[in-house]
Amino acid sequence: MTTLKDTFSFYNELIKPLYSEIEAEGNDLPIELLFEIHAAFDHLKRFYLDEESEKESCEKAISHLKRGALDTFKLKLKYFNNDVKSLSNSNIDLEIIDSGNYFKEFLKDKNNIVSQSKEARQQESNKDKNKAFETWIDVSLLIDEFKVKYFDDSKVSWAKKKTKKLFRKETLASFSIGLITGLIILIIDKINLMSVFINHLNKAPK
Repeated sequence: MTTLKDTFSFYNELIKPLYSEIEAEGNDLPIELLFEIHAAFDHLKRFYLDEESEKESCEKAISHLKRGALDTFKLKLKYFNNDVKSLSNSNIDLEIIDSGNYFKEFLKDKNNIVSQSKEARQQESNKDKNKAFETWIDVSLLIDEFKVKYFDDSKVSWAKKKTKKLFRKETLASFSIGLITGLIILIIDKINLMSVFINHLNKAPK
């Protein structure tokens, strides 16, 4: 039997940490989750005031909380995709971290999260809400692990500094090559000009 204790444990152990995380990420709470929390507590009220059974009230309340969590998982995935895109599109050469292993694992784990989230959406479309909810929990945990593993400021900062140094060296090398090439062309042009002048002198009537 689903009890009030079960319902509040579910709220405290999953919903509260989830919306706190999203609030910290986006500086705002998703409206959908707030609506579902409101609906959940309205059902709990019915147990006390409207003589609805504890089991029915709690099951309906948890159902609303799960729907709110599903919306929040998708918002978490959206923030994750934005963070990954921002890092991938930066001028930082991620392939120099850990001899290239960092970036290979980065892509593999990112693709795994994308694959799992597609599976969760497919389960939702097949009306398998409970299975979808469990899969979304897995996706959420994978995102947490990804952030710890790849958004390491020390490694990314090192790569950023290293990339700037390499960029400066490449820029200097390109400038030097361009300068030397220009000088060579200038010298060749002068030699050609001198040759034309000498030929002209030799052909002039004496």
